[in-house]
Amino acid sequence: MELRGLRYFVTLARELNFGKAAKLMHITQPGLSQGIKTFERQLGFPVFERNRQHVTLTAAGKALLPAAQRLLEHANEVSQLANDLAQKEQGALVISHTQSAGVGLPYTIMSSFRAAHPKLEVRVLNGFSSINIDRVASRQIDLGFVRPPLEITDDLTSVVIGHDSVVLAVPTGHRLADAPSVITADFIDEPLVYFAPEAGGLWHSIMNAVYGPGHRPEIVRIEPDEAHMLAAVAEGAGLTLITESAADMLNVFGVVLKRFHDPTKVPIGIVWRRDNLNPALGKFLKFAQFFLSKENTA
Repeated sequence: MELRGLRYFVTLARELNFGKAAKLMHITQPGLSQGIKTFERQLGFPVFERNRQHVTLTAAGKALLPAAQRLLEHANEVSQLANDLAQKEQGALVISHTQSAGVGLPYTIMSSFRAAHPKLEVRVLNGFSSINIDRVASRQIDLGFVRPPLEITDDLTSVVIGHDSVVLAVPTGHRLADAPSVITADFIDEPLVYFAPEAGGLWHSIMNAVYGPGHRPEIVRIEPDEAHMLAAVAEGAGLTLITESAADMLNVFGVVLKRFHDPTKVPIGIVWRRDNLNPALGKFLKFAQFFLSKENTA
């Protein structure tokens, strides 16, 4: 039994007039009449009694009508769901960068992903790792870039996708400003301008990578982000540590950035909900896996 026959039946049952029903169906009256006859042949019994003046439902037609209406409602729901999924296929992916990544790996992946899927809208936010985790958990975003180590619940998935170098920022008049590179021993007892540990995994990640787990420097000033941290360094408040990708976006007068003699790196990762069925997220995860595999073999 075709849905078209059901639609003919339900529409005519509602209007009880071939002319009006045919107009609503955007077909000719003879076409509707023939469609009803075909529908009745498929059923094996008549659903309408008709003469030149009137169209009425038979007893069998009245009994069949509620089920036919339900079937059409379900068919419409399936059609709407298919349309929604198709729209999402070309729809939107909502992500949030982590402030410390700057124009590093996350930006590169997203730029390449946009080029590969030009019809897919990408909406972008920005925030610390802890904020991005909360956004993913509360379904505000599909995916967040984060800095491990992370504290996440079982309904979230996280993957490390790469690493980023750490650099030391010193004021221009500092004794290390002209050094070709630095090691931790060069500044281990000097005060640090930094951000709050509540911001996320980067706080612990940089501390462990630079100082090791057994030492923590004196933090003399807390700032909200890298730009303010570098401004404080320029004032002479202390030294600071930021990722190289964040440093590439910032150029603060009075600050010199120094690389470590032995490259000191911190991880960058992504986090998403296990139950997020947005096809755009699936597209991105597949793309990221392919992109990173090419990067690792290059």
